[in-house]
Amino acid sequence: MRKAAANERYLAAGLCVLFFLLAQTFQEIAYRRWIPTSRNAEQNLLTYLMPVDKIRAYLVMSSILSLLVAYVVVALRYYRVAPVFSVLALIFGTAFVGFEVSARSFEIFVIGQRWAEQFHASSDAAERSLILGRFVAWTEAIRGWYFPQMLSHLLAALLFGLATMKDRESWGRLAALAFFLNALRLLGRLLSTYGGQTWLAGLNDKFYFPAVALINGMVVVWFFHLARSEAAEPAWSSDSFGGRAS
Repeated sequence: MRKAAANERYLAAGLCVLFFLLAQTFQEIAYRRWIPTSRNAEQNLLTYLMPVDKIRAYLVMSSILSLLVAYVVVALRYYRVAPVFSVLALIFGTAFVGFEVSARSFEIFVIGQRWAEQFHASSDAAERSLILGRFVAWTEAIRGWYFPQMLSHLLAALLFGLATMKDRESWGRLAALAFFLNALRLLGRLLSTYGGQTWLAGLNDKFYFPAVALINGMVVVWFFHLARSEAAEPAWSSDSFGGRAS
C-alpha cells in the first residue's frame, strides 16, 4: 500500500513537471509564430490583449504553481536522509513559485485586464500617456523582482541536487545532474542580467527554451521511472547529511 502511494506521488509529480514543460513549449511556439516582437512599450502593452498571449500567460502561471507538487514529493523522498537540504530546498522552491505567481498575477489581472484594456479603449492622449507611463515603470521595477526570484530558484535547484546525491540508485544521479544543471543555468542568467556578463545573454534568449526542455525532460523521465519502479523508495547512502541510513 505504501509503495503504491509513493508511486502515485511520483506519477503526479512527473505529470506536473510535464505540464510545466508543455506550457514552456507552447510559450516558445507562441513567441515564434503568433506573438509579434514588440518594438516599443505601446506595442508591448497591447500584446497583453491578444488571446494567444492570454492563453500563454495562464498556462505558464498555472504550470509554475503545479511545480509545488514536485517540490513537495522530492522533499518528502529525501527528508529522512537529508532533512536540512530537503526542507531548505522546499522553502526556496516555494519562494520561487511565490515570486513567479505574484508577478504573473499582476501581469494578467492588472496589466492585461485593466491597463491594456483602458489604453486600447481610450482616445484621450493624456490618459494613454499616463497608462503607458505606469507600464514602463512596471517593466523597470520588475527587473529588481527577478533577482530574488531567480536566486530562490537557484538555491532550490542546488539544494535538491545535494539531496538527490544521497540516493545511490543510478536513476537518482539523473535527477541530481538535472538539478545541478538547472542551478548552473540560473547562475548564468543571474550573471548575465545583473553581473554584466553579456556573453551569457543567450541563457535568457535563444538558449532559454532548449535548456529548460533538457533539464525538465530529465526530471520527468526520473519521476516516471520512480512511478513504474517496483522499489520506488530510494536506496539510501550511508553518509547521509542530517539523517540516518535505513
